[in-house]
Amino acid sequence: MGDAAFLTVPGEPLPTGSQGIVNDLGVALADRVPVNGVVGSLTAAVTGAITGLDGSGFSGLSLAGSVAKMFGAAIGSGTATLTALGQVAAIWVGGGTPIPWALLPAAAICGVNPFELARRNLKPVLIGLGATTIVAMFLV
Repeated sequence: MGDAAFLTVPGEPLPTGSQGIVNDLGVALADRVPVNGVVGSLTAAVTGAITGLDGSGFSGLSLAGSVAKMFGAAIGSGTATLTALGQVAAIWVGGGTPIPWALLPAAAICGVNPFELARRNLKPVLIGLGATTIVAMFLV
């Protein structure tokens, strides 16, 4: 849901003075971990990858965007880069490469085994995600 929708869906459960659950978690993290381009890029990629584990690839985009906004504001730049990185990670993981249940329709149409397709695509996608994360570290 990201940070903005958290208040509109369940009501007003957060304490007074809260900036939203994602932003509050970001402030707590910033107190313990140095916030820079490397940490922001790794966090955006991991957040995107975790949200992609549901198999959709698109359900976690608002959370990835909220995390990117938070780190971009803390770093002072790079919000667009971090947002794109989080979205790419969510789509690549959720699009079916590490999680093969999203490959079932495409594999059925092509007449191939979805697990074999996922196995063959896993290494190139992980290399691409790693390279994209490293490039984002320099762009932020």
